[in-house]
Amino acid sequence: MIKPVYYILAILFMGLSFSSCMGRDAEARQAATHFNEGIVFEEKNMLDSAAVCYLSAIGSLNPDKSSNFEALGAYYNRIALLLFKSEINDEAEKMFREAIAFNSRLSDKGPLSESYRGLWKCFCVDNTESLDTTILKTVELIPYIQDKEELYKTKNALAYYFLISGNYDSAMKYSTEIEALSPDTVSYYKNCLVKGSIFYAEGNLDSAIVYTKKAACSSYIYTKTSAYESLYAMTGDSRYYDLFHALNDSIAGMMKPAKVNSAFYGKLINNMNVEYSRKIHDRTVLSIVITAIIAVMIGLFLYFFIKKRATRGNRAEPVEELPHEVSVEMERKGESLQREIVEQIKEITTHKNKRFVKSEVFKKTVAHIEGGTVFLSASLRDFLFDSLKTEYVLLYQLLTTYFSFSDEEFYFFCLSSLGLTTKECAACRSVSMSAIRVLRKRVNDKMRKYITIDELFQDIKL
Repeated sequence: MIKPVYYILAILFMGLSFSSCMGRDAEARQAATHFNEGIVFEEKNMLDSAAVCYLSAIGSLNPDKSSNFEALGAYYNRIALLLFKSEINDEAEKMFREAIAFNSRLSDKGPLSESYRGLWKCFCVDNTESLDTTILKTVELIPYIQDKEELYKTKNALAYYFLISGNYDSAMKYSTEIEALSPDTVSYYKNCLVKGSIFYAEGNLDSAIVYTKKAACSSYIYTKTSAYESLYAMTGDSRYYDLFHALNDSIAGMMKPAKVNSAFYGKLINNMNVEYSRKIHDRTVLSIVITAIIAVMIGLFLYFFIKKRATRGNRAEPVEELPHEVSVEMERKGESLQREIVEQIKEITTHKNKRFVKSEVFKKTVAHIEGGTVFLSASLRDFLFDSLKTEYVLLYQLLTTYFSFSDEEFYFFCLSSLGLTTKECAACRSVSMSAIRVLRKRVNDKMRKYITIDELFQDIKL
């Protein structure tokens, strides 16, 4: 009796270890996929969708695992910078602080330096008291920054900081050091502009004009405009004033970049917090179940060991099995309940779909997405979800009770049952089609765990 228990314990622990490793790899791949999708959306100026993907990447990783620290630091840095560019400074500051919490544990201090620089930008805009101490924290990180581009950006930020602080010696020191680090001509001319400003502040007008004229050769319109403004201030030459105003008018006429919608982001982050709380709850329950299983196995081992010692080789009495009639009855009840659930789902969707497809919100949605080529706006997306939750309230209770569906999974189930294609569902949720395919598999897997009869499962499979 003892040997089979040993085998069971060994298999159990091996299974737990294997599933744990597979789970870590799967969550890392899923997070990377979300993050890469976010980068694509950001490059297309679809910043709301990019924010969704970045937060999904963060939500896919367990923050307690050290193997996830590097990825989480990078993801938080990315979305923080996106929020800062969208002028959502409070949330940007929170995200940079989250990034600092993870990046401070890495040996390469480049990502941590990026977080401090981002936080400093937020403080510059808000004029907070922490402005000085934040940027100065990067000084001690310089020997540990391995990335050349980040080293350039760090020293450039320090040069600018010391310039506006009036410490011209330190400003010149860092400005001189980054000349050899400039990764491209745009960066080089930006540094020339800063260096010209330092010379001008020191009273060295000739050197200031030389470097500022170099900056005016930049192809980057903002550097060029600032250079002409500075040259006019240095020389009083009206030519520079005219050039400055001409470029300034061009900047004013340029299309402003898109920004993350602050209301949409607020709702998104709230939903993420709710989802995170649910995940923590699920992990806690799973830990309790695993602990209970291990305790039971150890208990069985001790029970059989003690029993064998007590009986001195006597055979243990066979375990009494359930009568055949009882097991058949239980199987019938399980099949009956599955059939009842499937019939209720079919009845609700058949009845409600006929009415909902005639509703104004559904017609407006279909007209807006144009076959999946256009994403829904945040307001219309929220209105559609609220309408579905109101109209399909019984279906919502059924799916969340028996299959533990999240709001996101319920939303997709309704869209799919209404006949929308993968592309159209993606447009309704403002995500990629690959994200919809992953969601479809997750929904089907959840239903399959409960509906074990293949005939019934095929009736509700998406």
